[in-house]
Amino acid sequence: MSRDCIYVIDTFSLMFQVFHAIPAMTGLQGQPTNAVFGFTRDILGILDRKPTHLVCAFDSPGPGKRNGIFDAYKANRAEMPEDLRPQIPLIKELLEGFRIPILECAEWEADDVIATVTAAASAHDMEVVIVTTDKDARQLLSPTVRMLNCRKNTFFDGASLMEDWGVRPDQVVDFQSLVGDSVDNVPGVPKIGPKTAKTLLETFGTLDHVLANADKAPGKKLQENLKEFAEQARMSRELVRLRTDLPIEIDFEAARIQLPNRTALHSLFTQLNFRRFSAMMSD
Repeated sequence: MSRDCIYVIDTFSLMFQVFHAIPAMTGLQGQPTNAVFGFTRDILGILDRKPTHLVCAFDSPGPGKRNGIFDAYKANRAEMPEDLRPQIPLIKELLEGFRIPILECAEWEADDVIATVTAAASAHDMEVVIVTTDKDARQLLSPTVRMLNCRKNTFFDGASLMEDWGVRPDQVVDFQSLVGDSVDNVPGVPKIGPKTAKTLLETFGTLDHVLANADKAPGKKLQENLKEFAEQARMSRELVRLRTDLPIEIDFEAARIQLPNRTALHSLFTQLNFRRFSAMMSD
């Protein structure tokens, strides 16, 4: 018997992708709809892949726990585009129509929710597909956990990671702690890029061993930086490492694929002027 397979969607990641990929659209009341349209298309595409379970992870609003570790965490993020904000309740309504559970946890990010669901699903002997392009999710990869890029229609697994960064999934957190992440404003260690980080981890295995052996690193400047910014690297590790034990209720029965509420979806699609999707729900 084949294993159950749960798809876990990084909702905001997907929402931003489709918002920027699809030109402006409006519904019958003139409301912006391009992100909802793209999101609907992606949900239908995911359902075509025949997962047994599906959930959507959301970021919780307001500052999170990581801001307590580093107050400049994500400080460089731009404000949410004006035309995207009003589409979030519509996407929630869409998910309700498809009977897809929404999971979030106060003060934690969608990534931590995804990590917690992934750990629980793996413990239930399920396969996991994380729908995201966020590099932080790479630390969750395993023989039964892959990532899916909806835009490119490609999967990313442990072999892809080795090809791209030259490290194993269990080294991803340490790799990012050295390199940093400009997207989330994670500092890392100055002057350490992917190639240097890969070499250091190949040689010493873990961040702790890299820092303990700073004197053996190739080049005087690298040795100095590893000593001077050791605490910054350790703090970066705290920012990058995802929580797999959030206090959230994961109801795998509720996450099982169900027949959609066609009446609710037909009404929503009509209001949004999605004629093709509306027709699909009236058959």
